[in-house]
This record gives sequence, C-alpha cells and structure tokens, in this order.
Amino acid sequence: DDAAHIAVVHRLPDAMLAEIVLMDHRDRGLDDRSGSKVVAVDCRQEYCTPQVGFLAPDALDGPPGPSLLLRLNALPLLNGGHLCDAERLKTLPKDAVKEAVHGLWLIEDLKAPRLSPVHMGPPNRIDVFSGSYGRPGAAEGFRLDPSRCRVFLSARTTGTEQQADGVPISYSDDLYELSAAAEGDGSLELLPLRTATHEGGPGKGCKIPVAYGETGGDRGQGEVLVVYHHRSPTARGDLWLASQSKPNRFCSWRGGASGREARLTKTMPLSLQRKLLTPTEVMVRNEAAPHCGGKALPIHALRFAPEGDGPLQPLLWLHGGPMCQLSFDYNPLLSWLASCGYLVLAPNFSGSTGNGLGFMNRVMADGCGVADLFDCLACAEYLKTEARKVEPRLDTSRGVAVAGHSWGGYLASMCLLQHVGGESVFSCGVSMAGIADWYVQQRHTEVRYYDYALMGGWVYEKEVAARAREASPITRAAELRAPILVLHGDKDIDVPFQQVPPFVEALRRSTHGGAAVEYHAYPGEGHGIAGTEAQADVLDRLRTFLRVNLKPWDFTDNPHGEVAAY
Repeated sequence: DDAAHIAVVHRLPDAMLAEIVLMDHRDRGLDDRSGSKVVAVDCRQEYCTPQVGFLAPDALDGPPGPSLLLRLNALPLLNGGHLCDAERLKTLPKDAVKEAVHGLWLIEDLKAPRLSPVHMGPPNRIDVFSGSYGRPGAAEGFRLDPSRCRVFLSARTTGTEQQADGVPISYSDDLYELSAAAEGDGSLELLPLRTATHEGGPGKGCKIPVAYGETGGDRGQGEVLVVYHHRSPTARGDLWLASQSKPNRFCSWRGGASGREARLTKTMPLSLQRKLLTPTEVMVRNEAAPHCGGKALPIHALRFAPEGDGPLQPLLWLHGGPMCQLSFDYNPLLSWLASCGYLVLAPNFSGSTGNGLGFMNRVMADGCGVADLFDCLACAEYLKTEARKVEPRLDTSRGVAVAGHSWGGYLASMCLLQHVGGESVFSCGVSMAGIADWYVQQRHTEVRYYDYALMGGWVYEKEVAARAREASPITRAAELRAPILVLHGDKDIDVPFQQVPPFVEALRRSTHGGAAVEYHAYPGEGHGIAGTEAQADVLDRLRTFLRVNLKPWDFTDNPHGEVAAY
C-alpha cells in the first residue's frame, strides 16, 4: 500500500519558489486531493532544480518504512523546523530567504513528514548538482538503483572559505555514492567514485550519473557499474562507465576497492575537438569586494589562451544569468575567441551559482549591479597585473576589453561606464542583449519575478527607485569614454528591446573623444540569436570590433575606417 504515495515538485508561478507535495491516495483515488500535503518549500530554485526520490525500506541502513530523499534549498526556521508553507514567507523579513541552505534532505516518516538534513560537512560547502551554462545533454540530478537502496550523485566542494582553507575552488564535478557512514551511527556520508583520478578516466569536467547496474548477484562478488555523462571544454558530452569491485553490498567504494573506467561513446568530430582549448582555472582576489568585512573575496575564473608565440590581448567575457555558471564545461565560443588571438578570462562573479547560496545572494537587492561589477573591476586589474606573471604573451598596450550576453551584456555596459583618472577602465566593450534601463526592464519583461528578486523589489517603490536608477547603464550613458558595440534582437522579451534605442541615443550624446558607438538590431530575433545568418553576423561583428579596437593596427590587414592610399 506504500506505492500509493506520490511526490511532486510544484513550481510556483512568478516566484523563485517550489513546493514539494506529498500525496497519499490510498482509499481515495487519484482524483481526490484531500490526501495531499506540502512537506517542504525550495526557496532558491534558481540555484538548482529541486528533486525528490523515494527510498526503499531499510535503504542506507535507514528507517524500516519508505522514506523520501530531497535535493532542496530549504529555509530553516527558529523553531527548529523548516519552511513548509510558501505563504508564510510573506510574514517573514524580506531577506529571510537568504538563510536558505542547499543540500540533501530526508523525510523518514511519510505519515508524519519532517525534514532532516543529510550531513555532508559544513552547510553550503557541498553542491549536489552539476551546473552548466548551456544544455547539459543529460537529465541532471541524483540517481537511484532499481531497488531504490543506493543513491549516486554529482557533487563538488564550494564556498569562498576554501581559499583560506588552502583548498582551491573548482567548477569540476565528481561522482559519489550516498552511503551509511562506517561508524554505524545512522549518519550518511558521500563516498567518491574517483572518476577523475582513475587511470584511463575522462579527467576533469561535469559528470551526471545516468544508470546503475551490478554483476555477481548478492554473493558479495562482482562489480558495481555506473554509467555517467561527462562534459568538458573539449568534449560536448559522452557516456562513460565506472566499474568497481564490491567487497560487500553497502560498502562498494570504501577501502581501496579496485576500479576502472571505459568510454562508451565518441560523439565529437576529431576535427572540432582539436580546435577546442582547455582553460586554466584561476583565482582572482577582489580586495575591494563590498559586504565582505574588509576581506578579499576569491573569484573563480576560466582563463583561455591559444598555443603559439604571438601576442594576446586581454578580453573579459561575462556570462548571462546572473544565476548561472561557467563550469569546466563545453563552451566553444570561448575557445573560438581565444583562437582569434586573445587571452580570455571568464569569471564566475558574484551572483553566479556553483559556489554556494551566499555567493549567489550577493547580487540581490543592493548588491545588484554592484557586487558583480566590483568583481569585474577586480578581474580587469588582474589582467593588467597578475596575469602578466603567468602569461608573458599578454599585450595590454591597447587596454582590456569586456564583452558578454544577457546579464553579461548588462555588466559589460556597466563596466564601460567606469572611469579612473578621467579615463575608462576598459578600452572597449560589447553589450549583447543587455539590460539598459531597469524601469523599462521590470515593466515589460516576461520574467518579472526574476528581476523583482534581483532588484529587491519593484522599481516604483521608493526605497528601490534610487537603486534601480543607479544600477541602470542608461543613467550614465552620456559619460561613455570608450568604443562600444551594442547588439540586440528586436523581438527580445526577456530583456525587452524597448530600452535599447534610448540607451544607444544616450551613448551617442557623449562628447568624450574616446567614445564611439556601433549598434545593430536584429529583426525578428529574440533574446538568443537563433537564425543562422544572424548568428554569423554577430560573430563577424564581434571579431571585427575587437580587431579594430583591441589589436595593434596592422595596416595591411586590420580594418579601420576608410582605406587611404599612399
């Protein structure tokens, strides 16, 4: 009769909230909702998608009845419980959701559901999801074996405290099994499958468990098999098999059991793979980070550089979101930009996912367009100073460029309007599909709940209005002191196109000698440029703009205005 339980993730409309609904339809039928109950609320579902799965009785040496495993961003309450009513959020302080905790949780008694955390170390120091900026190619999340007694998942260590601990931040996953702790005290622990270190394995990257199997039956012999999807900067995604001997049923990966790796698919053409670059993960220290108590904030970044001896000009590339991340993942655009002769630095600035909920929360409300911007300025300083020590080919004679799409386009505009000593911090920049005016943005966007959370309220509220004005590039557009390229689809409803023409007009009012504005709107295109011809045009304009404004002038090759004959 326990099969009558159903767990549903219900995303609430116009909110970053999701309810976990437990339904008990025994003796009621599927049309009767009287047995339904909200047992948990995910308060930060933009960080990662909530997930649920039933565990069999006695699974993980747990309760004798079925239990529910959840991946949540749950909000602890003062009474010791957790938020189970989304409506109650209205009675809590506006910043209460910032106390949400990411991790795995258990409901051990389905008749009297109560959320209890799976202890995996300090709170918000383990991410139990595989982040990706694009489409991951496999359904991300933990996996249960057919008996629902074993759990396999992706995880990585996170948190800005790692720098102090001597553990570098890495945006690369490993696979783990959730297992009963060896101490036998009823607690659980993560046991690594060691897919990154096995000889013949795929190495660093993003890993998603797909399927599970065993050989040898229940005799305590044979192997445990886990099929997983692996992506990296040079691999779009392939299936791999991790196998390891099983000394006993509940202790497969502990105690030095032998293991091996095998690649099951090869989907990427070798001609493309050879063109892709493997970045270096670096740490940029933001000494001026706001709300850090005077401590430096470490910013994870990927640094792409092509082979060869020629000079490389610095380009800061900013991802969209901002609640996204650039993992050690497949991103051919960054390889292409680097291959054009640039040192590309792609940071996971404040507001990014993959480094703990607290890091994502830094860009909310008064941190919007501030905390993330300060991180970008720190990256510019890194490119002008520290990067020279590790990359002798770096050429900053024409400054540092900045570019990005969506939130990255917004930040690129904000960056280009920053001045030091009367001169622009960045020498040129590209804003693609970027916010220009928060008033227009909130009024016309299709994702108002998202922008409400970022701005910390509505722009017509008195306490938010000044913040929105300060965070809008259009406010200081006339102070532009460097070349900018603005690209936008005229059917964009995520970042509504209505704000772009006034922004461009304001930019063109700059009287500074270094200011120059190039602008192109793409008819019929939305937030992401989808048409083949339009995509080619974007890349051509991007490449040409950077050559003209960042590369040293090669008189025979570099296009620059009218051709003069001598």
